[in-house]
Amino acid sequence: MHSSSKISIAIVDDHELFRTGLLTHLSIYDDLDIVINVEKGNELLSILENHTIDLILMDISLPDINGINITKILKERNKNIKIIMLTGHELPSYVTNSIEAKVDGYLLKSSKASEIHSAILTVISGESYYSEQVKNIIASDVIRKHQIEFSGHNNLPSFSQTELELLEFIKVGKTSEEIGKIIHKSKRTVDEYRAKLMKKTNTHNAFELIYYCIANNIFDK
Repeated sequence: MHSSSKISIAIVDDHELFRTGLLTHLSIYDDLDIVINVEKGNELLSILENHTIDLILMDISLPDINGINITKILKERNKNIKIIMLTGHELPSYVTNSIEAKVDGYLLKSSKASEIHSAILTVISGESYYSEQVKNIIASDVIRKHQIEFSGHNNLPSFSQTELELLEFIKVGKTSEEIGKIIHKSKRTVDEYRAKLMKKTNTHNAFELIYYCIANNIFDK
């Protein structure tokens, strides 16, 4: 974070009225500092070549380069930068492509300022944030495409602390070898954990596993 422990924020959206309204709504929060307010992705990329930022609120559809591609570029430059998609796109493909690009959160533009603020604080703390609307979009899409049975909050399988820790590492894209070094286990052992998790959740790969956990609020535990 920058001076006075404020969270430095960049807003990237090509609709000036929306940016102005968002700036007004977020200005009531003393812990936020909106330092970048631009309409194009390349403007943001240029500014961030010489400046640092804590978190970006970004639309997907921009005049020059879309927000998903910007996310990929910025995460390559600095994996610790936090990015929340704030968009009107509700199609599952936008959500899943954003998750695969390693965004830290996804909100719809209909979200209240209070939820946007909560999302910022959650993401800055190192967790991910997806609104309930977005979780429902993910769940419906995964069920449709992969026939995954979502248990519902009352019938979820139980997860050990080790499994929950492993899921967090999988969510941020760490390989089995990288996870093994962190938790002091062999790559083979981590792969076995992965296989057990996919069997337990009836998923078939890391992306399905992540979507399952988001839709069922596993990462909120």
